[in-house]
Amino acid sequence: MGVKVGLVGAGAMGRKHLRALATDARAEIVGVADAVEDAARAAAADAGAAACRDLDDLAALGVDAVFVTLPNVHHGRVVLAALDRGFHVFSEKPMATDLGEARAIRDRVRRGRAVYQMGFNRRWAPAYRFLRRHIDAGFAPYSANVRINDGDMLTPSWYTDVAVSGGFMYDTAVHLVDLIAWLIGPVESVSAIGRRSCYPDYDDIALLLRCRGDRPVALTTCGHASWAAPQERMELYGDHALLASEDLDRVRLTTRDLPHAEWQRLPAPDELTLWGYVDEDRAFIDACLEGTPPPVGVEDAFHSVAVLAAAYENIRRGGAPVPVSRD
Repeated sequence: MGVKVGLVGAGAMGRKHLRALATDARAEIVGVADAVEDAARAAAADAGAAACRDLDDLAALGVDAVFVTLPNVHHGRVVLAALDRGFHVFSEKPMATDLGEARAIRDRVRRGRAVYQMGFNRRWAPAYRFLRRHIDAGFAPYSANVRINDGDMLTPSWYTDVAVSGGFMYDTAVHLVDLIAWLIGPVESVSAIGRRSCYPDYDDIALLLRCRGDRPVALTTCGHASWAAPQERMELYGDHALLASEDLDRVRLTTRDLPHAEWQRLPAPDELTLWGYVDEDRAFIDACLEGTPPPVGVEDAFHSVAVLAAAYENIRRGGAPVPVSRD
């Protein structure tokens, strides 16, 4: 027995998930929906599925689950409609670009029985799995310095339109916000400053986060950094020890006794696996078939949006600390 899957949003991200799902024999891709008919037809033909317009068409095909891979501002509306139909939902990040809409999704998932998984693919990337294994084995991060940059904000075309993206951080820094919560602890307060340097949106942002246990984390993000590697870097500071990663496959652990430990490059068989898409999609299918909680659920998704909502409010206030909402 498998899972009949439909996809809403046939852009670049949707196509990545179609390719990842094609590696799992338990996932039967039956329909691809997009408001742009040609995009739906092209993606559906590649997947051996039917081209659809919307959720109504996918429902007529008898789907069990939907992947929502639309531009950010549309996630909340379509996810709520899918949950109302009783579908299991995999949503690309962010959960929503509005905290009220995020609350509505969280409350709907809490009341229902459908699986809801958030697309934080980096949790499955080799470098971040390495960090998690060492933390599980006893490495205690007391503080951290984290950054994630983009080379430009020109692709996709809606990237700099806040009305569609929700803001630069909803598309990039949201990943590191989730990883900080996963690796260090939930974020309890935020201080933030931002600047519009090269684009109409805030594209230079610095956050000071206080995680559970009074653990300070500095997070910076830039939207015009060039594409020079590394675009992501995380440094976790422990007891006279440093646990670090660069991008998705370089890691290093140094200690008092081994201060010059070399960087390691972790292997991955292909790009989709390196980026975590294959394993995160497989985990979603697992949850649908087994009726178990997904590894990245609605509470994780809501927390990331709450942190960013607090950060943007903080930028507007000029950097005064703002508590992160729990409701």
